[in-house]
Amino acid sequence: MGAAAYSNPLLASTGLLLPQNYANDQEAAAFWSKPRLLNLYRQATGEHRVVCYWRDGAIDMQGYREACHMLRDVRAGMTVAMDMRLLNLLRGQRGWLEEAYGLREPYQVNSGYRSPKTNEDTEGAARDSFHTKAMATDGKYPGLPIEYQGRLIAAFRSGGVGFYINRQKFIHSDVGRVRFWVK
Repeated sequence: MGAAAYSNPLLASTGLLLPQNYANDQEAAAFWSKPRLLNLYRQATGEHRVVCYWRDGAIDMQGYREACHMLRDVRAGMTVAMDMRLLNLLRGQRGWLEEAYGLREPYQVNSGYRSPKTNEDTEGAARDSFHTKAMATDGKYPGLPIEYQGRLIAAFRSGGVGFYINRQKFIHSDVGRVRFWVK
């Protein structure tokens, strides 16, 4: 990809298709009525879990706690209740990738919840970061273009999307207001 592709990742061409309407109403209802699974890998600890945080129309508390634990502040050793909208955003992304491309690899979590102290100690972190509100994650699916992953999250229009495309290569996703940035 040329420099122009990196100037605006929302317009970058990856050769992969993004959802236009994701699904019709009936398909969407069927998708969200199924058990909601996340396949998470925490690089910092080597932990890998496939968790079901929702089934039979309700939160599966054991699976929800496991998902929250995988998205915890590793440095501070703190697990908090993660925003359900964030888990659903990750599930929507994964569902599209499974359906469209047969994805089986786990989502590699770089960061989820951050305590105020961890956030303060994190280079480049926003002072009022959605990480401190349990509403954000940084991560990626290794092997898929970062620009595509960010564009896919952006297609859901569920919050902020940060494209970290230079040396770090990951996507920030949050369920705050809709906005985009590139670093």
